[in-house]
Amino acid sequence: MRSTFENLDGESVQEKFAGLGITPGERIDILEIQRLGQEYGFRAVLYFEEEMGRNGDLAADEKAYKNVPETERPFISVDGFLKYAREYDPYSFELRLKDLPIIIEVATVGEIKGEPYMAGLMPFLDDLEDFEEPEVIE
Repeated sequence: MRSTFENLDGESVQEKFAGLGITPGERIDILEIQRLGQEYGFRAVLYFEEEMGRNGDLAADEKAYKNVPETERPFISVDGFLKYAREYDPYSFELRLKDLPIIIEVATVGEIKGEPYMAGLMPFLDDLEDFEEPEVIE
């Protein structure tokens, strides 16, 4: 049976997320974020631009980019990012994730119209320098 976010311990959205280990400044594997989001029913969003992710307002950002396809925005849902990456590189992306997980820094947690969300920062290119093609034995 799926757990629900509102059943988590804590009075506030921030306390409930903290019970899951999701607090601003924490670093979490992207696959763990996806699993927790699916299990507890919260939205997980990744920002590609550090300043926007740290200082932004997800509701305002979504409104500003409502006519822009998700894959072209400076932010994307965790599910959308993983789906796109798997479709783009179905074999080696999964291998790379096992050897070198993508660790997301939690930027903020909150709620929009009663729906809890967490926003994280994608590692930047210098953080991903080792995330390159794995060797494939033929």
